[in-house]
Amino acid sequence: MKIRLVFIVLAACLGLSTVIWSEEKFEARLLVQSGPKAGVATKFEISIESYTSAEEISLLKEAFSREGYESFMSVFNGMNKGIFRPIGGRGVKIVIHAAHSIPTDKGRKILLFTPRQSWDTEVQQRIDARFPFMVIELDIYDKGDGKGRIYEQASIRLTPEGTVGMESYFSPPLTLWGVKALKK
Repeated sequence: MKIRLVFIVLAACLGLSTVIWSEEKFEARLLVQSGPKAGVATKFEISIESYTSAEEISLLKEAFSREGYESFMSVFNGMNKGIFRPIGGRGVKIVIHAAHSIPTDKGRKILLFTPRQSWDTEVQQRIDARFPFMVIELDIYDKGDGKGRIYEQASIRLTPEGTVGMESYFSPPLTLWGVKALKK
């Protein structure tokens, strides 16, 4: 009994350390281009707890092929991979439901997917129902700094490589600057 309890505690600790070890945090700034807040920079924190697995992509494909879009969205919304939120001031915390880290020549590209929504409580967007997702794209260089873009209204697809990808978007992306990895 004692040995089994020690094994369970050890396994739980190892599992917990894996979750903590894999978490990444980034910060970025977005300069508002128009409206009453034109010229004001909003600072964001992006916390990624884990990346989307091949098994999760299989679940999404199966849900869509068996029961359609509503089932796909139910599975998608059940996958919580992290948070995108403004720092300070007013704003909304956005849950990230799919995340991928793809190696590049100079570092990696991180793609984050969530249902379309606004983080700014004071902004009203023109909505196009053909683009029900928001995609955040971060280009992180080897030293931890980088750049990024936010596609506020996008359509997505499940790729043959077993990832989620952006298919198209409604309006030009918003540019993130000062992107950098935060130390643990």
